[in-house]
Amino acid sequence: MIEERAKQILMIAPSLLGESLALQLTSQDNNLEIILNTKDINGFPKLILFCLEEVELSNSIKLEILKLKERWDQSPVLIVIPKSIKLSSTDLMTFGSEGVIQDPTVELLRDTINILLEGGRVFKINNETNYNADSIHNSYGLGHWLLTSGLSQINKDLHSIDNMLGKKSINTFYLFILLGRRRELLTAKRLIIWLWGPLEVLIESPIKNNSSKNINLINKYSTDITLKNTSTNELWKVIYKRLKERLQDELTNSTDELTALYSLNKSKRSNLLNTLLQEFSFIINKLDSKDYHENGFEENMQSITPELRANTLRNFIDSYDRLQKNGVDVFISDFLVHSSDLGIVDDELPSIALIIDPILNNKPILIDGEYLAIEDPRSIIQLETFILNWIFRTAEIVSEEIISSCSEWPELRKYFLNKELVSTRELERKRNHINTNNQLQNLFKKPVRLYESKRLYYTIKNNSIEKIIILEPRDDELKKLDWAQRQIAFTIELRDALAPQLQAIIQYLGDLIVLILTKVVGRSIGLIGRGIAQGMGRNLSKG
Repeated sequence: MIEERAKQILMIAPSLLGESLALQLTSQDNNLEIILNTKDINGFPKLILFCLEEVELSNSIKLEILKLKERWDQSPVLIVIPKSIKLSSTDLMTFGSEGVIQDPTVELLRDTINILLEGGRVFKINNETNYNADSIHNSYGLGHWLLTSGLSQINKDLHSIDNMLGKKSINTFYLFILLGRRRELLTAKRLIIWLWGPLEVLIESPIKNNSSKNINLINKYSTDITLKNTSTNELWKVIYKRLKERLQDELTNSTDELTALYSLNKSKRSNLLNTLLQEFSFIINKLDSKDYHENGFEENMQSITPELRANTLRNFIDSYDRLQKNGVDVFISDFLVHSSDLGIVDDELPSIALIIDPILNNKPILIDGEYLAIEDPRSIIQLETFILNWIFRTAEIVSEEIISSCSEWPELRKYFLNKELVSTRELERKRNHINTNNQLQNLFKKPVRLYESKRLYYTIKNNSIEKIIILEPRDDELKKLDWAQRQIAFTIELRDALAPQLQAIIQYLGDLIVLILTKVVGRSIGLIGRGIAQGMGRNLSKG
């Protein structure tokens, strides 16, 4: 029987850290062969493990990864970063690697390596964190306290030097001094790590892992994306799971909109959002067929949307729930479907092809002027934003229809709405408020957003629904506005055209008024005062 050859992994790390980490990884997995010197590589490495002691200059790291990709273009790159960093998760995802993992345990690092070897992607990143020197001193003793306190001071000085080096106006002589100082600090840093144990900078010790606080830091990341492979099914599975987790929490409404959605009681609101996510998953599966690929996504969605909303009304409540209406038991879901207008079009929704086309056809996504692969974490996050926006906007439309049905059938109010809306007066006031807000949006806010090339999105941040504005060309939509809406856009254009001239006129009038007050009125007052003073002086001298 032929033995399976060990998978060669090139590790780029400081010598002591690399040796310690290689020993722990190979002791747990005999199929891994850790290579610390590029001269020992036989062919292409299966994976490049890039361990960073300090994330200092992102551009230098990107350049280093680019060089690695040029030399070994078939080898995925996994970046391991320490717990304390200066860059945001957005910056870390721009390095161009197949994986970024922060402050891992040996077990988590081993599992991540195996996922990348199978063609997957892993991004586990926390927000910027700092070591607490007091807690570390109590947990480890003098050695680790000296390590962390020394590194903290060195990193602080390095950060200051990096800020100075980032300024383009620095002269050449001063630049050489700063570069020399930076080399001295890096040498001192390596000496401290060599003296006091380098492995503890990267990997948690058993004592530290016993703390529930630090377990949360390891197991729960602010950005946690794991793709076992890059197939369409795996991609949608990961997106669906992440969205479901974000919709499970009780979401607070940090916007001044979504009034109809938040008129529903807590349980119905949560069920509605989760049902819409399930229905969107149904759309993905339905469109993933030959018949639907032949036609455009927009036409397909227009035909599917009424059916989708009808299924949502049937499925987000128990289909067997009944209430009496005029002395007769009526199924609530059937009544809602037949009494609701399910074909309402939301003009503020972006093209559904921006979501479905990349997922089904594995197409790149345009983000900030750059086309990114669908498995890129930034692409996944943008797709999640688009889907959440679709869910909240569709939920608002469905909620408005439910409120209208509650006005027609009063017994539904206790079933669907918040307690205060059981009152007819409060319900009608809420409906009037929703209708007025919709009219304002359609007549005034929408033309302004179109003219300013802005689109409003709803998303979730820290268990709260928030609004974000994304700039995108909307000239075609601007041309389709009716006459009244175009006048709003024309008024803004007229204001922009007249504003510089009006400002110049006001400034000229202001300068003219200052001139009159200082040169004419001021001198006149001065002459009058001088005459009075001279007259009083002569009179006093005669006396």
